[in-house]
Amino acid sequence: MRPPTGVGVNMKVLLRGGLWSSRKRRFGAAVVGALLALPLYAFFAPFDAPESLGATPGTVVLGSDGTVLQRDGAAGLRIPVALDQVSPLMRAATIAAEDQRFEHHPGVDPLAMARAAFHFRSQRSGASTITQQLARRLYLDGGGGPLPLRKTRESLIAFQLEAHHSKDDILALYLNDIYYGRGAYGVEAAARTYFGISAANLDLASAAFLAGLPQLPSAYDPIDNDRPARTRQAYVLDRMVGGGHVSRAEADAAKAGPLHLLPPLEPAIGAQFVAFALAELERIRPDLAGRRDLVVETTLDAGLQVEAERLVRAHLEALTERNVTNGAVVVVEPGTGRLLAMVGSATDGDPAHGGAINMAIEPRQPGSALKPFLYAAALEHGYTAATPLLDVPSTFITPQGPYVPLNYDRAFHGVVSLRTALASSLNVPAVRTLDALGMEALLDMAHRFGLSTLTDAESYGLALTLGGGDVRLLDMASAYAALGAGGQYVAPFAVTRVRDRAGRILYEHAMVQPHSVLSPEHAYLITDILSDPNARVVGFGQVTPFDLPFRAAVKTGTTTGFRDNWTLGYTPEVAVGVWVGNANGASMRDVSGVDGAGPIWRDVMIAAAKTWPMSWHERPLGIVETTVCAPIGLLPGPDCPFPQREQFAAGTVPTERERYWVRDVSGDIFINPPLEAQAWARDVGFRIAATGGSERLHFVQPGAGSVFFMSPELHSQEVVLRVAAPPGAGLVSFRINGREIGQSPANDARLVWRLEPGATRVEASAKLADGSIAFATTTYEVRAP
Repeated sequence: MRPPTGVGVNMKVLLRGGLWSSRKRRFGAAVVGALLALPLYAFFAPFDAPESLGATPGTVVLGSDGTVLQRDGAAGLRIPVALDQVSPLMRAATIAAEDQRFEHHPGVDPLAMARAAFHFRSQRSGASTITQQLARRLYLDGGGGPLPLRKTRESLIAFQLEAHHSKDDILALYLNDIYYGRGAYGVEAAARTYFGISAANLDLASAAFLAGLPQLPSAYDPIDNDRPARTRQAYVLDRMVGGGHVSRAEADAAKAGPLHLLPPLEPAIGAQFVAFALAELERIRPDLAGRRDLVVETTLDAGLQVEAERLVRAHLEALTERNVTNGAVVVVEPGTGRLLAMVGSATDGDPAHGGAINMAIEPRQPGSALKPFLYAAALEHGYTAATPLLDVPSTFITPQGPYVPLNYDRAFHGVVSLRTALASSLNVPAVRTLDALGMEALLDMAHRFGLSTLTDAESYGLALTLGGGDVRLLDMASAYAALGAGGQYVAPFAVTRVRDRAGRILYEHAMVQPHSVLSPEHAYLITDILSDPNARVVGFGQVTPFDLPFRAAVKTGTTTGFRDNWTLGYTPEVAVGVWVGNANGASMRDVSGVDGAGPIWRDVMIAAAKTWPMSWHERPLGIVETTVCAPIGLLPGPDCPFPQREQFAAGTVPTERERYWVRDVSGDIFINPPLEAQAWARDVGFRIAATGGSERLHFVQPGAGSVFFMSPELHSQEVVLRVAAPPGAGLVSFRINGREIGQSPANDARLVWRLEPGATRVEASAKLADGSIAFATTTYEVRAP
């Protein structure tokens, strides 16, 4: 008997329902079991620490403002940074752009996954949380198989990450690893690459821009078109408003404001500076040499460096026809030793012209650029800025033979003040001063100022003050910086701090207290002289390349044969040194500091003034001012025609009145110069005052020990025998090897004599006004070719 149809149907439904309920129960039990097992898996399953999986960042060298100078690009630009060193706005923008519920989910966001599944066929909607993205980057290497399998694997790893790390840890790992374009991995590298600032200084507009990049970095880079980047930035800002991170007004202001983006990274900035900085690091911390994961922070001002490089190239291009191929610039901060710029070569990469050589650290002869340190020593030995020095023909007997210095203009200027001698870079007074002080005085001063390469005193001789020893441009700039710091020297340095990939500080430059190498009063006097355009006129004329919109001290140097050309100068803010020449030592053609290094120095100083507002030195309390008579430097006498104000260190003000200027009864002016300057005075038209004849005879030329070489091309060669005699003297008689050869009036005592091979002794005698007989002798040698 068949059961009723309805009853049979109900039984089938019941049976099926019971089976289905059983299946659901089993499925539910499985799901519950999986959910219960998930925390156990997350906490106890094998798990590699994420810190050990990221790419090892290459060493990055940064300028003082965070500009990337050089990077090891093997793994992209990576600059690890702690989360507290990232702007809160950047953290908020990243969460808003990538994972609004980041703070609340356990690594996987079910709502995002549901949204992605619902829109799967109509549009792609990202479901990966920040934690999942990090899991995929670190553990799946961007792969992971088909989408369902990959999502499962990254979700499981995300749970593990959340189980072992705090939200801040995960966000820090993400921000240090995500790719932002332009080769920059991590937010710190991105901030420096796109904006030239650290991640800590990102404002709302720049943070929203960077947070929008990781989705499609190349598409959103505004190098050619900023519309996609602006659209993406606006999206992130709107999400930040929706998440309560910023107000609508703040977001709108950020949308409307400029971004100030940098162009894509240029080739390495300051390559030779970077090499110098890394060599410095290796010297002070050899244990860090060769490590690839360093962030090396330096003193370099990248903007000034780039401009200095451009200026060197531009100026040298104009000097090509005068055989000038290379130049170098060093900028040092007085009082700290910070190396702000270093252009080692104008021809980087051109070995034929020394491009591979850093001329900022290659020893070369400095010419007259060494004179400020000679005169600093003179001030310590009782000289003053008003001390009269002689610029007259002079011969010095040295172990190497007679030495006859000449001025750059081949002229002599008689009696000049120390101020004029230094500012106008007169050679003869400098050599006479060194001869009076002794070599040790100059070397001691040079060594105090860090010029440690000057060691061989015997080989230098009196030519040292004219640049006869080798020094480095870096050391010279640092020495001038010490003058700019009031006599306080600090050794130059390039590396300020070194961090590893985790942000740990491995080395930090300890600020060294400057040590005094010259009194503030003497440093001020040297500085005042080097900045005095009036005292510079004798040597350089009225118009020079040293004229700036602000006051600065400056000194040039040119070596024999125009092989090296220097200009160095400073304000309290910066000291700039410039060298121009050829790396192989070849001579330039008539290039002095005025037209070689000088214009570069001027333009670099002006460039530096855009960053450092230039000031001037305050006069030390130990400096006093009084009126003296030029050029003799004593208090003005009754007939002084040139009274002028001069500055002195306390205790060195002159008390004696001058008798250099004499006015006769008719009102005419005469001078009473030292005996050695009388011949010069007559040559230039001065009238010599009668002095009573107390001074003696003096040979002006030839200098004792002079050597003449006969020329086979000339039939006859002659020498001028010249003697300075005091007023009132009678005829001057000349003798050669004991034989009288002639007489000459005392007011211009000279004879022309034919040269003959061999050693010659010359004697002169004259009856003086007081009735005594004065004698003078000199010797010279004539050699056959």
